[in-house]
Amino acid sequence: MAKADPVSSGTTLTAPLIGRLEQLQADPEYRDDRHALYCCRLALDALEQGNYGVAAILTDPQGAVVAQSENRVFSATHDNSDSSRQGFSSRAHAEMLLIDQLEENLIAHPPQQLTMLVSLEPCPMCLARLLLSGMGSVRYIAADPHGGMLHCIDKLPPAWRNLSQLQTHYQAHVSEPVRQFATDISSANLPVLREKLLKHIRP
Repeated sequence: MAKADPVSSGTTLTAPLIGRLEQLQADPEYRDDRHALYCCRLALDALEQGNYGVAAILTDPQGAVVAQSENRVFSATHDNSDSSRQGFSSRAHAEMLLIDQLEENLIAHPPQQLTMLVSLEPCPMCLARLLLSGMGSVRYIAADPHGGMLHCIDKLPPAWRNLSQLQTHYQAHVSEPVRQFATDISSANLPVLREKLLKHIRP
C-alpha cells in the first residue's frame, strides 16, 4: 500500500478504509469478488495519493489480470512550465490509462477478448473511449448515479448507441460488502477533490 500524503488525502481519512479492507474477504458465491477486492485496493492507493478513489483492471479470457491502473488526475507529471497546472491531467482516469496501454500495443491480447473491471461506473468521457476501444466487456463495481454513464447509455446519440451494442456492459457480480466498500472509496474526500479540480480548471 502506498504511503498516504497527509496534505492531499489525510491519513485520518484513509485509515478506517484500510482497516475495512483488511477485514474483507472474497465471497466465492460471487464470481467477481476476488478481482473486485484487488481493484478496491488499487482505488484506495489512488485515494491515499490525493486522487479520486477509482481504479480499473483488465482481464483476459482466462480471468488473469493483464493490466491495471488507478486514477492519477492530481498526480500526473508534466513537462509544463506553468506550475499552476502541473500535477493535473483531465485524461488520467483509470479507464483511460488502460485504454492508452491498449492503443500503444502494450497488452498482448486482442481488445475484444478483454474485460475491464472498474471500481466505479465510468463517466461520459471514459465511456466514449471505451466504446471506441473495441474491448469486449466492461463491468463496474459501484454505481455512480451522479456522474456515471452506463445506467443511461440508452440516451446516447444514435451513432454511439450503435457502438455500444458491440460491447457488453453490466454491474459486476460482487457481494454487498465489497460493493459498499467500492462506493465508500469513490465518495471519500469528494469536497476536497472537487475544490482541487476547480482550482485547476478555473485557477
